[in-house]
Amino acid sequence: MTEPVHPPSTEPVREALRSGLPPGSPRHLAVLFSEPETRASLGALYAFEAELRRAVGGDSHEAAHARLQWWRGELDRLSQGRPTHPVAAALQPLRDLAGVDLTLLQELLAAADLDLARFTYHSWQQLEAYCFRSSGALQLLVAAVVADGRTLTEQERRFARQLGAGIRQTEILQYLRFDLARGRLYAPLDELATAGLDPEVLARAPSDAAAARFLADWRDRVRGALQSLPSLLDAPGLRRAQRHGLVLASMHVRLIERLDGSDALASRRFDLEPIGRLWTAWRTALRHA
Repeated sequence: MTEPVHPPSTEPVREALRSGLPPGSPRHLAVLFSEPETRASLGALYAFEAELRRAVGGDSHEAAHARLQWWRGELDRLSQGRPTHPVAAALQPLRDLAGVDLTLLQELLAAADLDLARFTYHSWQQLEAYCFRSSGALQLLVAAVVADGRTLTEQERRFARQLGAGIRQTEILQYLRFDLARGRLYAPLDELATAGLDPEVLARAPSDAAAARFLADWRDRVRGALQSLPSLLDAPGLRRAQRHGLVLASMHVRLIERLDGSDALASRRFDLEPIGRLWTAWRTALRHA
């Protein structure tokens, strides 16, 4: 694989790349266990994701909207080979990498718009479509980067989409109480109605038995999808190539299991202990090396 030529290691570029990979985070460990020549490219992709999440996570709707509009312009400049932001500059070498379609970054912007608008979803299918935009498109790009310059197989494309959906839904479940406090409800409305749940119950009555059953079933769906990912890659060579995604999936399975043993609507955030993340990442990488 020919290593993309990234911008000089100036401090703005290094800081931009660090922003998407906090030390010890699942994304950081997944990148750490990927091939060395792919790490800068993966860091650039995750840094872009982090930029959008910071914009949407701010307190000012107007400022966030303006920032997302600016990033639309920056992606246009990137497509023309004249980016101005350090993250976009770090992404520029990917334009010439076989199999990488940077127009997929527009999907992340569309998802950020939905987050900002506090859009709601009626079915699991609608939520899956959002999850593709928010995370699946990024994982398709990641899968292409680690595929050593070849065209992704249909198995790998399905793997990346399912991985992205699993990651995003794990995050939704992990931060459910915090999103609800900000007026963001991701649970499908029709599914809540079928379960006999008013959406307000999730925020108002965290100990409600019906809400607990609904969330437990949701966690089971996500866990099953993540655990089935290795079976989508039936050849050892594909699993080795997509080791990054398998490592990331294993850590999110562990997080779902941690949520199973907690009050998922508790007022504090649940996460894995650093040593647990590292052990899970190392063991999974070794299995698929």
